[in-house]
Amino acid sequence: MRNTPEADRVRLVIQGLSVGGKQSVPYPLIYEALACADEPAKARVRRLINEMVKRRELIRVEEGVIRFNPDTDEKRQGEFYHRIWRAIRSAKPGFSYHDLASVACVSYDHVRKYSQWLADVGYLERHGMRSQAYLFRATEAAKNRVDTPWPPRKIRDPFEAEKRSSLEIVRLFLTHDLYQPAIKKKIVANCRVILARFEKEDDADESEAVD
Repeated sequence: MRNTPEADRVRLVIQGLSVGGKQSVPYPLIYEALACADEPAKARVRRLINEMVKRRELIRVEEGVIRFNPDTDEKRQGEFYHRIWRAIRSAKPGFSYHDLASVACVSYDHVRKYSQWLADVGYLERHGMRSQAYLFRATEAAKNRVDTPWPPRKIRDPFEAEKRSSLEIVRLFLTHDLYQPAIKKKIVANCRVILARFEKEDDADESEAVD
């Protein structure tokens, strides 16, 4: 299965609703979270789910109910590292994240996170711009290394906490009684996580503009 933006979105929603594999998720809840308005949209989601089940990214609990498989997620990350690294070593100087994603058949988000780590450890460097996108090239260290550089641990998404809170809000809205005080508190707490991050970044952007 090619890693398209649609597949990545379905995967992320299921991972969040499943709380990283701790809870089972029925199809109707997935349709609601993805705003599937008609049967063709639901059919596309079912097709993607079936492909993910075959790849063991998801576990079919029963008909119409699935659960995220965290064990396979780690292996999938490894496959992506190999593909991205091969694409980097074969690319001419002046490639973008989108170029790598297209060649490696990996999502833009995975390419961005892994490439940022590669730049931090000296395997990638900036090489101009194309429109508003930064371009890169492999360093001499990258050209001299055949085996795939492996991060010391799974690369953390800088917005992981905010994405988790967003999906938790969706799950609470779709599966709980919103009049319950405990549920209200959970929603407010998750909203605060998101606001704290983006309000802080807005303040930083304003400070840079003043400077």
